[in-house]
Amino acid sequence: MAERIIDAIALSGWGDVEAVLLPGGFLRLPDPIGHLDETARREALLSRPMVRALGELSRRLAGRAGPPFLVVGIDLKPLNRRIGGDQMVAAWRDGELVALTRKTFPANGDTDGWGPVYPVYEEDFSSPSRMVVLPRGRRAVLLGCYDAFGVRGIIHERHADLTAMRLARDRVNGLHRPSIALRRYFLARCRALMAAHPPDLALIAIHNFIRPGADGYWQRHGIAGASAALGGIPVIGASHFNEALPQDPDRSPLAAAGVPQTHLDQGGRREPHAVRPDASIVLHGRDGSPLAIIRRFDCLTPSTHERNI
Repeated sequence: MAERIIDAIALSGWGDVEAVLLPGGFLRLPDPIGHLDETARREALLSRPMVRALGELSRRLAGRAGPPFLVVGIDLKPLNRRIGGDQMVAAWRDGELVALTRKTFPANGDTDGWGPVYPVYEEDFSSPSRMVVLPRGRRAVLLGCYDAFGVRGIIHERHADLTAMRLARDRVNGLHRPSIALRRYFLARCRALMAAHPPDLALIAIHNFIRPGADGYWQRHGIAGASAALGGIPVIGASHFNEALPQDPDRSPLAAAGVPQTHLDQGGRREPHAVRPDASIVLHGRDGSPLAIIRRFDCLTPSTHERNI
């Protein structure tokens, strides 16, 4: 599927694409790597042939300003019945793995005890690996699924669900239940990272929605909320749709831009602020059924020129 998507973009005539974003959990692998340091994570991930093959596909992408990024969500299975695995976002450029980050803000369902509990790691909240600089100079922040909701907390902690952080790993690899003070410290580290490296746009590897239309809550509170918290920057997501793809590429766009910070205080009255794609391609199976929608967003910010994401 990744090969078909990349080849379709290469043949599209769209021009200078800077990044291609695939959904969360696009690859699902055994043996978690989150407990390792960043260097060891990279080595462990690249030891897997399927991962290396996916990275090689990024060599097929080309742009006038430089090689585009291929951004992919990768999930790794739980450590055991009690401890969850990893939800990672990887970015390749011209065959090289240039960024690898782990989801830092779990959803309540990740940690409520119905399954293995997703642990958080202190270093991930302030890791520069979350940032990539696109070919024409804009900085993109890579978000793993529910991170879209978590970054709202950089404005105020009431906008992020800190209670969902129910398990944390300390510097000596011990697991413990984090205090509210520690959770606030984690959030402060995320806030400091965004202040030191302010992003120009955000790319979210979202896992899945049951069907088109089931993404409305996410669009209003997650995607538009992230744009509001990050100064109105474009926020673009990619996701699986379990039962069927949107019949219209403009439906369920999973993108927002220019959202004012006041959006965060509007609660249930938050608007979607949806941004429609500027172009799209639909890939079909042998029976004619749609397999994937590739959507192009031409993002424009006041300080930059228009470019394709």
